[in-house]
Amino acid sequence: MPANTEAYLAFFAGLQVTATFFVVGTVARRYPRLIRTIVEAGHELACHSDVHLQLDKQTEAEFRADVTRNRKTLEDIGGSRVVGYRAPTFSLTERTSWAHRILAAEGFEYSSSVLPAANPLYGWPEFGRRCRRTAAGIWELPMTLHEFPLPRTPIAGGVYFRVLPFWLTRAGIRRQLKKDCPVLTYFHPYDIDQVQEHFMHPDLNDNAWLNSLMYIGRSKLLSRLEKIHDICEFYKYGQYVDSISRP
Repeated sequence: MPANTEAYLAFFAGLQVTATFFVVGTVARRYPRLIRTIVEAGHELACHSDVHLQLDKQTEAEFRADVTRNRKTLEDIGGSRVVGYRAPTFSLTERTSWAHRILAAEGFEYSSSVLPAANPLYGWPEFGRRCRRTAAGIWELPMTLHEFPLPRTPIAGGVYFRVLPFWLTRAGIRRQLKKDCPVLTYFHPYDIDQVQEHFMHPDLNDNAWLNSLMYIGRSKLLSRLEKIHDICEFYKYGQYVDSISRP
């Protein structure tokens, strides 16, 4: 994980861009020097839960304790304020929408935890595609999806970015840019790991087909991302939220 993260850092430095790193608390406590390196390079830290546990597996009290510890860890190690959150496996759904209220009460400014489509794991189709301020007062930035007639899958996130034909990804991004819409994306350390042993990943409900996708296209990710940088600017999540929060 540290080696893959350092590869991202070198890649971003080469492009002279900064990113948002959604960090699990246990990972930050294990690799504090790496977290400080991320911050020193100008990147943003945001919460990704303390132990990477999906929201529907926690009570409201357990979630509050989890995200509070996650945030304290990142702020203590990184020395900067943390205002963003992403739920593990995009597990913020209508059923767990109480998380917005707790995040707002704890002073978070944004979440990017909703996959606004049906999905074998978690999804909230009714949320809608647009970034918006929720009733709780916190911004929710849902994943950007391909539009009809294509399947409603993320345009440029993780496995979708690696597996789907690149011309389709680029066309989807250009379509969003023409409408002046942001393209929300995400990548994991393992998404560029070409030497990782094959095993059944957690959180996939032992689905062998989904697990096979975890290993496809890892060698192509950074070169594809560089081509995307040729057609649009990259921003940290916090920067974008600041821009849409202004009157």
